[in-house]
Amino acid sequence: MARAPMGCRAARRALNNADLLQRIAATLRQDVGSAVDDEYAKTQAFMAAVVLQKVARELASAEAHRVADAAAYRELATELAALRLGASVAAAVQRFRETPAPTSLSELIAAVYGARSELGDTFEPLLSRVRRTLRAVLDRRLEYAR
Repeated sequence: MARAPMGCRAARRALNNADLLQRIAATLRQDVGSAVDDEYAKTQAFMAAVVLQKVARELASAEAHRVADAAAYRELATELAALRLGASVAAAVQRFRETPAPTSLSELIAAVYGARSELGDTFEPLLSRVRRTLRAVLDRRLEYAR
């Protein structure tokens, strides 16, 4: 059984999913799309390349976004923990601090709305701070769409 040269195997392992999708997209655009005469098939090849490039960019930035989201959640949890809040909201903040994730943030938001009357003038600034974090997370997720 013939084996590929050692350098060839190492190069294959070094190619990550995002790079692989980018290469497939380039092949679809440069080789397949330009070689096809049928307009519909040509359009499909080019559109498939666009979709693959988009997915590749998402994959390439996923880890950096995960790290940035986690940092934003920790920062929000630390800021909220320093505030004097009612018992129900304080408990939700503590759960969010222990598990900074979208699910616990959603529970925190529900607790904030549930305690709206007891929070009084604190409600809007508190919700505004949460919204800033959510906006930053959303902007990162939509970064590749620009």
